[in-house]
Amino acid sequence: MREIKPEDLALKPVNLWKNQWLLLTAGSMKDCNMMTVAWGSIGCMWNKPFVQIVVRPQRYTMEYIEKSECFTLCAFPEKYKQDLLRLGTLSGRNCYKLSETELTLKPSVSVLSPGYEEASLTLECRKMYGQEMDPSCFVTETGPGVYPEKDYHKIYFGEIMKAFGV
Repeated sequence: MREIKPEDLALKPVNLWKNQWLLLTAGSMKDCNMMTVAWGSIGCMWNKPFVQIVVRPQRYTMEYIEKSECFTLCAFPEKYKQDLLRLGTLSGRNCYKLSETELTLKPSVSVLSPGYEEASLTLECRKMYGQEMDPSCFVTETGPGVYPEKDYHKIYFGEIMKAFGV
């Protein structure tokens, strides 16, 4: 993969999140957890290139993102879609779910959280902000309808430190 300046990323962000999905990984090479994410954003915040991710409190990855200063977001070619589906449905509390896939961890360049050999895009991110979603701030019925269990996401911003793509 070649390094891409974050300012030069040429993405179709809605398609990336909605159809391709991303793999969020927090922790270290020795101890990490990952989950598939399909909601978020990419842009500029506080004059820095950033991603916004959301994690529900019951997800095992939440424990890792809370104690980590960084995370990675990786996109993959279509042939890994079933692996992403598995990683989005299995819990790392119950098994080493990466062993259920064809994906291989690899060290990142600028953060402790690992990326993947098979990724077509890797965003290495440093946490900048985290806040629990406040249900009193919903202005449409779309938001509340997604949370029948009241398990509101926690929102995180991550500064994109390095980006790599094929």
